Amino acid sequence: MSIIDENDTVALAELATVLFTLPLPVAIIDLETTGGHFELDRITEIAILRFHEGKISRHQWLVNPQQPISEFITQLTGINNAMVQNAPAFAEIATELLPLLRSHLLIAHNSRFDYTFLRNAFARVKLNFAALTLDTVPFSRKLYPQFFKHNLDVIIERFGITMDSSDRHRAMGDVIALAKFLQCSLRETSSDSWLQQWQQLIRPGYLPEWLSPGLHQQIYALPDNPGVMIWHFSKLNKNIVQVKERAFTDTIAQLQHKQAQKNWRQATAFQFIPAISLSHAFLLQGRYLQQNPDASNYVDESYAASNWYTVTFKPDQRGQLQARVVKLKPQILSQAPYGLFLHPRAAKRAVAAWARQYDLCPANLDILPQSIGHNDPCPKQAAHLCNGHCRLDKEMNTQNQRILHYAPRLPVCEWGKWHHLRITESNCITADSVQIELQAGCIRLDQQHWYFHPLLPKLIKQRLKQSQGIEFLS
Repeated sequence: MSIIDENDTVALAELATVLFTLPLPVAIIDLETTGGHFELDRITEIAILRFHEGKISRHQWLVNPQQPISEFITQLTGINNAMVQNAPAFAEIATELLPLLRSHLLIAHNSRFDYTFLRNAFARVKLNFAALTLDTVPFSRKLYPQFFKHNLDVIIERFGITMDSSDRHRAMGDVIALAKFLQCSLRETSSDSWLQQWQQLIRPGYLPEWLSPGLHQQIYALPDNPGVMIWHFSKLNKNIVQVKERAFTDTIAQLQHKQAQKNWRQATAFQFIPAISLSHAFLLQGRYLQQNPDASNYVDESYAASNWYTVTFKPDQRGQLQARVVKLKPQILSQAPYGLFLHPRAAKRAVAAWARQYDLCPANLDILPQSIGHNDPCPKQAAHLCNGHCRLDKEMNTQNQRILHYAPRLPVCEWGKWHHLRITESNCITADSVQIELQAGCIRLDQQHWYFHPLLPKLIKQRLKQSQGIEFLS
């Protein structure tokens, strides 16, 4: 239900005058739900007081949660099972509700609660939703630091806000009470000071004015979920590809950076590919780069990407494979790396220990100390632990085969047995899932290609702390 109440225009005139000056329309919102669990509970009522194009409008719905409402919740909110029995399910109002929230600044008391329920509800019906938010709890704390409590009941009493007891814990009743609090606080503070405190609490913040209006609309339509951003530029012949953990929040933060105007002013559009998890986003990025080799892989400055090293085996003039430590960079690989290390010295120590474990010739591998000459006997031969035949040309093929056979067993940092594994990533809200194969800090793209990104090893290590959905392959 949507109505324009002229009484609101009169009663909230001062608040409306200030809110209409903001870059985005404002929606003061409140939800009632079957409980406080973001994944298991559902919305039972939605109310919005919207400030848009010089008008104030009310929008409210009872929502069938499609699950029972407990007696405790009925006692708290006054909403019972009979009241919502014939109400629309969220899916039936989602397309009507979305334009009232997307590209708006959402105001709520404990906004994380309302915002998370809305995000999850839209996700279940396969609609992208994210928005700027402002939580009036810290806003009250900033304006009135002399008070200890800032819950809505205390605020209603403190400011003498009149409302029927039956309206408390009903969505529209709480929205109107919150709007009255905002107007009261505005009257007690200069509008400049009030707005200054207000602006500091908007999350993640407004988009910069230099950004094209078309990009504004595209960004406000993003979800706050993992995925891949493919940026198009008016004066570049290649696209820039980014992985985002929270596409909406991370993109706005990126564009607020002091260097953003220089780096992104020429951006004209982007494509967003949604992912189930951050590791899935890296898989999608790798596949895009594999299919579009002219695209550029961009690492956000906000990410502190570590340097990573691995071991390769390159033939010498005779064809003997020798170990070399190389730095890994974001790239498509024709095979998974042999080992993964944070420092070249750690890689060299690991190669020496690996050669001893599998009885591989350190001379052939070219990992002898520099003090030992090329034609000198290696320490194993000098200690009569080796007859030196392994250095002969006729033994070279055998040695090469043994090196490549044991190479995948080079350690992956300190992760023990986690050389090669498969993980199942799931979204408990949408019930989507994907399987991802990983080896030595890389993601398998297909039967012949792997993708490495310097953020992947730490991400994989963090994922390994969760036992669910992990299968060790070797």
